[in-house]
This record gives sequence, structure tokens and C-alpha cells, in this order.
Amino acid sequence: MKRIALVLIGLFILTLSGCFAKVNSNDENAPINPKPMVQDVSKEISLYFLNDKMNGLILEKRLISKDADVLKQVVIEMIKGPTDEYAKPVLPSGTKLISIELQEGTAFVNLSKEFLQDSEDEEIDKLRVAALINALTDIPGVDSVQILVEGNKIDAVGKYKIGLDPLKRMILIGDVYNNPDRIKKLQERADLGKETWRFDPIQLLRKEGGIIGIGSEDDLTLKSEDNGVAYVEAIHDNKMYSITLVQPLGKGSNYIWVIDNVKAKFTQIPEANPLKGESFIYGIVKGIDYQNRIITIEREYQDSQDVRNQVGPDIKVLPDAIIHFQAKVGYDSQGGFKYAEKDINFAEIKIGDELGIILNKDKEARAIIVSDRSNISYEPNIKVISPVRNNVVTSPFKVIGKARIFEGNVNIRLVDSNGNVLNETFVQASNAAPSWGDFEAIISYKPLKEPQNGILQVFSLSPKDGSVQNLVSIPLKLK
Repeated sequence: MKRIALVLIGLFILTLSGCFAKVNSNDENAPINPKPMVQDVSKEISLYFLNDKMNGLILEKRLISKDADVLKQVVIEMIKGPTDEYAKPVLPSGTKLISIELQEGTAFVNLSKEFLQDSEDEEIDKLRVAALINALTDIPGVDSVQILVEGNKIDAVGKYKIGLDPLKRMILIGDVYNNPDRIKKLQERADLGKETWRFDPIQLLRKEGGIIGIGSEDDLTLKSEDNGVAYVEAIHDNKMYSITLVQPLGKGSNYIWVIDNVKAKFTQIPEANPLKGESFIYGIVKGIDYQNRIITIEREYQDSQDVRNQVGPDIKVLPDAIIHFQAKVGYDSQGGFKYAEKDINFAEIKIGDELGIILNKDKEARAIIVSDRSNISYEPNIKVISPVRNNVVTSPFKVIGKARIFEGNVNIRLVDSNGNVLNETFVQASNAAPSWGDFEAIISYKPLKEPQNGILQVFSLSPKDGSVQNLVSIPLKLK
């Protein structure tokens, strides 16, 4: 019996040895007790701090927990201060976040009294406000920010006047300082495959434009690029800006871009002040005396105040009058026109133009807004190549198209004749706006009892509030 037991034990040991040998032969480095793969549990936020000369802002990307309250965490991280060696804190020492909440697109941020420490420099106080406003309005769903201190509205931060109303994103006009040593380190990072968006002027503005107030949804057009200098036209809040970018370390596709200067292409028009006897009227230009700066208009009565305003038809235009042209620059996601204002001179006003005119107490024009009455062609940002309208499809079928949208994120949904969602998916186009990218996806649906009509919906989602944009609807016959 002992001999039999020893033989069985020997056979058992040999069997185990064979099993281990088999495992090791397949993968010598296979772990005995492998841990499951950990999914990414963080998300990236954008923070803004003062640059080392304290005359502008610097972007710093930071990771926070995926489940964190983004509004709260952005302010907390700004209070902590920068980690970039070329940046300085933007919020005064000792500032504390008391509370923050979002109400109908406005973030109410309540800070401690330390936030009001006077910097002795109005420009720094302005940058302090811009950093906070631009960081919070980077968050989808936040359109404006109401700053509170100890629960109370404030009309100034240090020497910088902000008024009592919620603040929208701030565009910072002027030259942009870039530390030469920091530029070299950014070039090194890009050469190693990190932040390669710095090689493209438009993509750089999409990622880093917050240091000057440009947002991810602002319209950007590359007007020219030559010899290491690029000019981009930006439209923000229906106003035009000209942004200059340069390649400080060399010219060509292997060198990074930096923002060099921001100029407004318009002069701000102060609103009509009835307390000073000012008023506003509408009219169509019927005649122009360019030498004496007189326009003859036919009145357009668009509101009760206009009707009561006895003036015209001949109106003197002051020599220093601000004249804007409200140009049509595209279509919004609902198919309506998008506008942007820019400065023009008196000589550019033409007979037939539609004007909005601000009059002073002497009934002279101190400001004119010329409306663009031209038609512009509509080019959708999503084009579906296949299937086409009224195609007969069976499950599964392929959707092929092109998109020119933010980050190339294309959403596809199939609904039946009753509006029920049969399937929906998400696909990444090969390129993001402003370039066109190709996309392709497979859509399937459960078998139908009988053929019916359906609609294929292809669209993008607003990074600001998640609303549907660039919707393309294609009726189909489903079998």
C-alpha cells in the first residue's frame, strides 16, 4: 500500500509539474494573480494663472476625479495655485471658496473676503477676474459667472470695475507675453509627442485660447499663414477679433505656435442713454451726401420708442461716429444666421442699406450699425454620403460621411416612424474642425414585423451645454 501511495503521489507531482511547465511555456512572465485593468477615473480641466511677468495668463491642464464636482474643483485648484514654474498665483493668498452653484447657465461663486485684496494694479485685478471667469465658462453649461464675496454682490475687484451683473467670457486685447525658456520646454514636449496641437495655429487656439478669452465654440478662420506668422479671424459674442500667432523657434510644420497679439476689429458702441437725450431709430438709406456726412433715410418703425422719435429724413453723421457692419458669417445649429460686427467707415455706407442709428440730444448720429442684407450660401458641417434620402435599408447597414465639427465627435441615431430610438452610436471622424474628417459606422436594428419608415439622424453635441447641433436628418425605408 505504501508503494502504491508513493506512486500516486509521484504521479500527482509530475502532473502538477507538467501544468506549471505548460503555463510557463506559454508566458514566462504571466502573473500568478493578475489584477484587473483599471479604467481611467480622471478628467481634465483648464486653469488659468498669471504669467511670470504678471501681465497675462498661462494655461495649466490638471486632472481631477471623474466624479468630482467640476465647478467646485476648478475654483479649489485655482486657489491651490500653479505647478508651472513660469506661472504665479492668480487668486490672492488666503482666498477660500464658500460655495458655488449653477443656476440657469450662471455660476454663482461665493468667495471669502480675502479675494478682495487690492493688488495696487488694475491690470492684475482684471486678469484675476478673467482667469476665474474664463476657467468657469470653459465648463459645459456655464455661460456666465456671478462673483459674490461673503454672499454679497460686488461692483469691483480691487481697482477693476465689474458691475453687479453676471460676467461673460472676457477677451483680453493686446500683446501676449511668452517666456523664451518656457517656449523651449513646450517645443521639447511637442517633439516628444505631447501637446502636438501646438503645431497647428487653429488647434492651439482651440486648446489654449482661454488665456485670451477665446472659447472652444468660437468661430476661427485662418486668414493667412506665411513665414512663421499666422493671422486668425475669431468671432466671439458676435464681435470680430484678429489674432496673430508666431513660430518663435523656427518656421515649418515641426515648430510650435504661440499667441502673439489680439486686436478687436470693432470699436465698442456705448448704449443709447435716454437720460442724456439720446435715442435709437431704424431706417433704409435713400440718399447720401458723402462730403457733408449727411444720410437721407426712410424710417422703419420697429418699436414704440422709434415711433415717438420725431427725426429725419436727413441726419447728420458726426465725424467721430462709430460705424459697425453687422456681417452674416454663417449659420447656427438651428439654421439661423450668425452675425459678427466689425468697424467700417462712412464711405462704405450705400444706398439701400438698413441702419440702426443712435442719435445724440441734437439728433445727430453718434453711432450706426449697418445690417448685412446679402444672402450667404449654407454649407452644413456634417455631410452624409450613404445612405441617401429614401433609400431602402436592411439591418445592419453602413453610414458613411464627412464632418467638420468640434473634436470630430459624430453622433448617429436611428428612429422609427413613431420616434422610438432603434439604435444609436458614436463615432470619431478622422479629423476635427476646422478640417473635414471622414467617418463610418454600422447601424443595426431588431427585425421588424413589416417594413416601415425611419429617420437617420447624424449630429454633434455642443461642448457647452450638450444640445444637438449640425443635425442632418435622412428619411429611410426600413425592412
